[in-house]
Amino acid sequence: MKQASLAVWVACLALKAAPGFAQSRSDVPDRFRIEVGGFRILSDTNLTLNNGTGGGTSVSFEHDLELPQNSTRVYVEGYWRIARRHQVSLSWFHADRTGPAKTLERDISWGDHVFTATTQVTGEAASDYFSGVYRFAVYRNDRFEIGPALGVGHLSVDATVRAVGTVSGVPGSASGSFERTASHGQMTGDVGGYVYWWPAKRLLVRADMRYIIIKPEKSEASVADGRASVTYHPWPKVGFGLQYTYTKFRYDRDILDTSLGGSLRYSGGQLLASFAF
Repeated sequence: MKQASLAVWVACLALKAAPGFAQSRSDVPDRFRIEVGGFRILSDTNLTLNNGTGGGTSVSFEHDLELPQNSTRVYVEGYWRIARRHQVSLSWFHADRTGPAKTLERDISWGDHVFTATTQVTGEAASDYFSGVYRFAVYRNDRFEIGPALGVGHLSVDATVRAVGTVSGVPGSASGSFERTASHGQMTGDVGGYVYWWPAKRLLVRADMRYIIIKPEKSEASVADGRASVTYHPWPKVGFGLQYTYTKFRYDRDILDTSLGGSLRYSGGQLLASFAF
């Protein structure tokens, strides 16, 4: 995975360079940090809403419903250094997209309804992700730290297919406007590691990578969350940076389960503003 390779590269470079620094320590405060940012990043959304009898189509919202692949994803994150080797952070990410009118090229079974080929449809997809991360510095000096990280969060996804035309359902078929919205909330958790490196007095390089796969009864879920960033502080309390982020959620469940499932992935560059206290 690209994000894992990037994180490993940053960690190796930092380990090699950290012992040789002779500059004074950074004057950027380290107790609290608040970051806000966002940009248009690549999205890949494949969702399935089963009907409870084994039927359900895997719908690519970008290809089947023509939702824009590049979406604006905004986030807010706060960090708290609770002790020299201990840090926690809380974050919120949000993204939503709506596609244009699209003529279906195939039948789509979405819940207990079938949107037939040649039907005019529009799609919507939105997600919110709240997460908290605990980081422990196994090794730390004034310019470098590295250690394990443990994350926990909650993902909520809303997906809508809306049509004007003939729609087939359990009772039969009907003409007119119809929409079917599905929502799903899922607790998440992941484990991994992180790196912080100050190669210059006001330049911060960071990398995080966490992953987990779990297999509760008749289902399987995985979470991958990685990023690497460079932040420069023109002033001790204010900085600006660039960040590459990769986040993927996958939830596969029994074909008789009628909850929303599938996968959701975001990846790409972001701009950020950072405020240290």
